Amino acid sequence: MRKIALPLFAFLIVFNANAQFDSNKSKSQKVTLKPQFEFTLPPNLYVEMDFSDDNGNGIIEAEEKAKLILNITNKGDGPAQGLKVKLTSDTQDSEFKIGDEKYIRQIPPKSSERVEMNIEAGFNVKSNEHKIQINVTEHFGYDMDPATLVLNTLEYQKPELVFSGMDIYDRGEGTGAIIADGQLQAGEMVKMKIIVQNIGNNVAENVQYTVKSTDENIFIKDGEGIIGNMQIGEVKEIWVVVSPNKRVTQTDNLPVYLKLSNSKNVGDIKALQLPLALNQRPPKTETLAVKADFDKLKQQVARFEYKSDKYSSKLSAKSVDAVPSTNYKRPNSVAIVIGVEDYKNIPPAPYAKHDAEIMARYFKEAMGIETVITHTNNEVTGFFFVNIFNLKTGKLNKLITPGATDVFVYYSGHGIPEKDGKEVYLFPADGQLEMLDVMGFSLNKLYNNLNSMGAKSVTVILDACFTGSSRTSATLTAENVSNTKGVTIKPREVQPWQSNDNFRVFSSSRDDQTSLGFDEAGTGLFTYYLALGMQGEADENKDNTISVTELKNYVINNVDATSRKIRGQQTPQFFGNDGSVWMEY
Repeated sequence: MRKIALPLFAFLIVFNANAQFDSNKSKSQKVTLKPQFEFTLPPNLYVEMDFSDDNGNGIIEAEEKAKLILNITNKGDGPAQGLKVKLTSDTQDSEFKIGDEKYIRQIPPKSSERVEMNIEAGFNVKSNEHKIQINVTEHFGYDMDPATLVLNTLEYQKPELVFSGMDIYDRGEGTGAIIADGQLQAGEMVKMKIIVQNIGNNVAENVQYTVKSTDENIFIKDGEGIIGNMQIGEVKEIWVVVSPNKRVTQTDNLPVYLKLSNSKNVGDIKALQLPLALNQRPPKTETLAVKADFDKLKQQVARFEYKSDKYSSKLSAKSVDAVPSTNYKRPNSVAIVIGVEDYKNIPPAPYAKHDAEIMARYFKEAMGIETVITHTNNEVTGFFFVNIFNLKTGKLNKLITPGATDVFVYYSGHGIPEKDGKEVYLFPADGQLEMLDVMGFSLNKLYNNLNSMGAKSVTVILDACFTGSSRTSATLTAENVSNTKGVTIKPREVQPWQSNDNFRVFSSSRDDQTSLGFDEAGTGLFTYYLALGMQGEADENKDNTISVTELKNYVINNVDATSRKIRGQQTPQFFGNDGSVWMEY
C-alpha cells in the first residue's frame, strides 16, 4: 500500500492552556476560541455622545432612522481591551429597534474609537418615551457607569386631504359655452379647477386623483392624474374638462365625484360628490393656514442623562461665564445692554437677565467697548425705552459724538407683535398689553432713532422673538405671552441698513420662529453661541481676529444645528454690512 506524506501542521492541535481533553465529547461539538488578553496597566475611559435623526427634530417618528454616536477615548496608560457597547430599552415595542451589541477588541492608550448604534422606528410605532441605557464594559472590569439616552417615538402623523373649492371657466381654448357666465349649463364644455389641500400633520406622498361621474351623459376629460407630494398645508389645483349633454336636467349637485389617494392610503378622499350643479356658481374656495402641530409633543426631544463626569454630549455646554480678557480697545464706543426676564403682567423670558449680564461683560472685557450701560428687570420699567432712545432727551444720544462713536444695543426679553403684524415692540417689565403702543417701544422707531443719531456705526443685537410666544427649551414649555401667537410680521419696505452701510442688526431667529433657551448654559441659545464665538470659537482662520463675517457664520450655523436637537428650528438673521472686524484677542 502506498503511504501518503501529510504536512506536519495536519497533526498539530493547539489547546487553550486551561482546556482539558474530554474523549466523551461529541466529535461534532464546536470549539469557541476566545481572544486572549493580557493585563498591563488600567485604561481610563471617557465617552462623548451624540444623537441624530433623519429630520433633525430629536424625535423618532414612524419610519424614521436615527443614530447614537459614541466617541470612546482611552485616557489611561494601559489598553482598554474586549470592550462591549450595549443598548437596553426600558420599553417594549416591536416597531422600535435599537442597534445590536458592538464589540471593540482594543483601544490603545491616548486613542479613540467611534461607534455608531442604529435606532429605527417602524410604520406602526407607538408614541412613547424610551429610556435607553448605554453600557460600556471592558474585559478586565474597567467598565463605565451607565448613561441613558431618553427619547420619544411618535406614532404616524396622518396627512388629511380635503376639497377646498372649485371654479368654472367657460371662456378660452378648450371650452364651449352656451352662456359665458362662469356657470355650467347642459350642453356646454367647461374647464373646472378643483382646489385641494393637505390639512393634516404629515406630508401626503405621491398623491393621485380621479374625477368621474356615474352618469353616462356627463363627459369628463383629464379625469385622472398625479399631483405628487403635498406638504403640510400645501394647496394644489386639479384641472379637468366637464361636459353634461342636453339629457342632464337635474337641479341639485351632479353625480361627479372626486377621489384623492396617497402612498400610505391614510387621510384620503374616497368618493366626494363635488358641489357642481347646473346654472349655479360653485361655493367660494376656502383654504386654511396649516403648520406642523409639534406643540402636542411638549418636551419630548432626545436628551442624555448621566452622573459620571466621564460622559459628555454634543449638547453639553461649555462655560461662557469665563469672559476672555483682551487688549482690544474700541475708543469712543458705547453699549446699551438690556435684559428683562421677570415681567409683572405676562410670563417670564427665561435667562434674559443672565444673557444681559454676560453680554455686558463681553462688550467690556472682550470687545473693549469704552462705556457699557446695563439695565435688567425692574430697572426696565415705565417709559424706560423713551428715556434711553429718544432723539432729543434720551440718554444714549447725549453719549454720541456724531461720526465718531460706535454704538451697540443688546436686548434680551420679550418681543411683542401687534395683532396685524405691522409693528413689534420691545417691552418693559411692568408693561401692560392694553397699552402696547404706549409702554412698548417700536422696533422700527428704535432703528430710525439710532440711525438718526449720526453715530459712526450702529450694531443692534436682539435675543428675542416676535411671534407672541415665550422661550422654549428642553425643559421650558412655550407660553403665549400676548394673545397674538403665530402673527406674521410684515417688514417695512425700507430699513436703515439698506441705506446706511454702517448699520447692522443681528437677530436671534426668523420672524416666524421662537427663540430658544439653552438650559445647560442658563442663557438664550443665540446668546450662548454669540459668547462662545467671542471666546475664539468663531475664529475660523485662527488669526486671532474675529471678523463680523466669521462671527455671523459661526452663530447662524451652530444655533440652527443645535436648535433642531432641542426644540424645533431657530435660524438667526443678519442684516447689513458684515465686512469689518468684530474683535481681536
